Amino acid sequence: MTAIDGSEVMRNLIDSAVSYLTWHEDACKTLGFKGISQVWKETPAWYFWVDGIAGGILFRLHQEESMGNSQYASFSVHYYPDTQEAAWQKLTKKEKLLLNDPEIIDSETHTPQFESFKYCLPYFLSAEISLLINNKNQLQTLVFSSINDQNHPVSIFFGFLVKTLNFYLKSHHIKAKQLNMDDTSSLFLIYNIKAFEQFIKAYNLEESIFFEPLQTGMLENWKNTAHMNAECSAKGTCACH
Repeated sequence: MTAIDGSEVMRNLIDSAVSYLTWHEDACKTLGFKGISQVWKETPAWYFWVDGIAGGILFRLHQEESMGNSQYASFSVHYYPDTQEAAWQKLTKKEKLLLNDPEIIDSETHTPQFESFKYCLPYFLSAEISLLINNKNQLQTLVFSSINDQNHPVSIFFGFLVKTLNFYLKSHHIKAKQLNMDDTSSLFLIYNIKAFEQFIKAYNLEESIFFEPLQTGMLENWKNTAHMNAECSAKGTCACH
């Protein structure tokens, strides 16, 4: 079994997927990509700016673990909203004070100043996105967990991330499952059924607690991103065919 450097794998996957996206101007427009800035720290992290989102997104690796011949990595998603957004009202008093402090948050990018990066990490957390990848760098499962509704900017960001990965990998999920626990809703996009079964077994979860998601139109739209151009392979077809 080949050992996986989770941090390096995740950094390469995100950087490669976004780089590939930027080579295709039409895809950038369709997916709503506006910009990305890598956070030059030891832990992989990026700021994203996406159409339909007024503020800035921090996407940061915070936990990883080996799972058989796969690597499971969790990313925290922090959102720094514009003061005119509904998301602003959900912030704590402390977060609102930070967002209004120009020495903490840059008003143009809606992201923390470089010196304030670590100080802001305990705040503005809006979701968690997890990836299960095997030792051949194949995506097996994507998980989005949040207490926010589908209209929240972090949900829009997750859709953008899914489509970006599908466009780059020329693949898409073959099943989707929903899991609600307490106030948190988790959407599972399953690219490899066997790997998903091993995953839920590792966490002592019963398959019966999962249910079919309602947002079928959105899920099909995400799938179609894998087929957006004829460069999917030498034959012009996607890997999922």
